[in-house]
Amino acid sequence: MSTVAGNETVKNGIYKIGRSAIPVNENDENPFVPGPQFYLPAGDTLERMSWAISSNLPVLLVGETGVGKTLSVRHLAHMTNNGFRRVNLNGMTTVDEFVGKLMINEKGTYWVNGILIEAMEAGDWLLIDEINACLPEIAFCLHSLLDDDRMIVLSEFDGRIVRPDPNFRLFASMNPHENRRYGGTKPLNEALLDRFPVSIQMDYLPFDVEVEVTMQQSGNEDRDLVERMVRVAHDVREAMKNEKVFSTFSTRRLIDWARMAAQFDPMEAAASTVLSKVNPFDAKVIEDILDNHF
Repeated sequence: MSTVAGNETVKNGIYKIGRSAIPVNENDENPFVPGPQFYLPAGDTLERMSWAISSNLPVLLVGETGVGKTLSVRHLAHMTNNGFRRVNLNGMTTVDEFVGKLMINEKGTYWVNGILIEAMEAGDWLLIDEINACLPEIAFCLHSLLDDDRMIVLSEFDGRIVRPDPNFRLFASMNPHENRRYGGTKPLNEALLDRFPVSIQMDYLPFDVEVEVTMQQSGNEDRDLVERMVRVAHDVREAMKNEKVFSTFSTRRLIDWARMAAQFDPMEAAASTVLSKVNPFDAKVIEDILDNHF
């Protein structure tokens, strides 16, 4: 039995895309394996990610919000039957939550694993979201895991050394910090950055692919309407590059707009799904762009 999606194939227990291949996990009882979702590969991002996964190398994904960083990892986990876990580092996430902590009850103290140790021992894939918002303590904790010795020492518990299951894979994602549009983020520490052998810059989807994704995810079947919406999104992104606006226009926001526009007038839908999410200055510029297409 084989499954084909774009230039991806799953056949005889092997997932292949381009020059890369990953064995499909045979464990059918993992509750963290993601379900099927609509995903169209664009460019060679999945091929490079797959090569890193097959080589057991950590991957850093960098891109604007809504470009599909999380979705790409979730999609590969689904295609290869691997458990997928995600943790968002919001600047307040502590080492206790990430690695584990000692708890106490009437019987005494006991240790509770954090999501990192849980994923390592289960052999799941872990995506660390917003890694450039993490506390220094978490960054230092990751150093030993990303170094050649690949281990975590539970020094706060019993000194036990935890090494990852062979199926464990580590991913991290971050938004660009240069434009200061993402509060709480900062440049990634060079020592931590160097420990990610593969770093992939992700951009928005090509026009035709974004139209298909928007139609499928929103349920809006009016192709002409969705094409005009995607042109609006592209124009806003171009305005952002030229510093005429300071708000991006993600594919996620585009899908929300198209979903509402299936029942409401596009301009009316834009008021609730697009314009309400930006500052008044950007809203005026985006309204002018909308008027050009609607």
